[in-house]
Amino acid sequence: MTTALAVVVCSRDRPQRLRDCLRAITGQHADEILVVDSASSTDATRSVAQEFGITSIRVDEPGLAKARNAAMRETTSPVTAFTDDDCVPRNDWAQAIRDRFTKAAAEGERIGFVTGRVVADGPGQPVSVLLGSTPKRFSGGDDASYIGHGANLAVSRECWESLGGFDELLGVGAELRSAEDTDLMWRALREGWIGHFDPQSVVSHSQWRGRAAALRASYGYGVGAGAVRTKVTRMGGRQAARRFAAGSLRHTARLLAADARHGYEFGVAVNAARAAGIAVGRIRTARLPIIDGRLGGR
Repeated sequence: MTTALAVVVCSRDRPQRLRDCLRAITGQHADEILVVDSASSTDATRSVAQEFGITSIRVDEPGLAKARNAAMRETTSPVTAFTDDDCVPRNDWAQAIRDRFTKAAAEGERIGFVTGRVVADGPGQPVSVLLGSTPKRFSGGDDASYIGHGANLAVSRECWESLGGFDELLGVGAELRSAEDTDLMWRALREGWIGHFDPQSVVSHSQWRGRAAALRASYGYGVGAGAVRTKVTRMGGRQAARRFAAGSLRHTARLLAADARHGYEFGVAVNAARAAGIAVGRIRTARLPIIDGRLGGR
């Protein structure tokens, strides 16, 4: 039996990039396609969706986790595949995700999510790239740091519901800047769900950022990673935190030192920005309440 699939793009104030993304998505084999306007300043996001005859909804508060949760509530398919508005999926992207979930269901596997490759496209600084040609399976105890990210992430509805959704203090546009995807995957593995990295699922990510923007993004990724590491420590203990590399200042310092030894100055700057973000994220999250696995407001 084939798994029904919804495809979702959350977008904010990037209508031309959204147009390129939707041009690729409309050729995919999807049962539902949805655009979420994440608090855009104009109606251009909705207008682009209308150009392609695609349903759109609006979320008035910024925050990628809020937008993803709204998408899950709006769609009905048992699996939802997310990509970003600055990405262009390969023409067999949705089918690869559908095939992975269908195979797992046939084998009786409790699959919660699938990630895939994110390849660089364009001359800008490489940000949010995820390569690899070997399929991987993840379960409880595995490090969720580098499994994948929301530019190429499919989540089962049952898994999302069991976790209470994405943590809305995390993600681009929210207070803690990023890592709503990593957080969901970590919580899923902790609760016994299985994850897969499928190299046949591929999106191209436009590398539009210059150096300054890439450094700002690296700082934001650090804030989110630091926040999630604090959650991991508080929910799973120090042993769980030691297995979570992304929010580790020690791990980031090792990466910085390696870049310095190789004379990669921009890599040093990226990891310095990330380290600063990690410290901020850990401090901001240390005293926030955690309610049913999600951070509460102050």
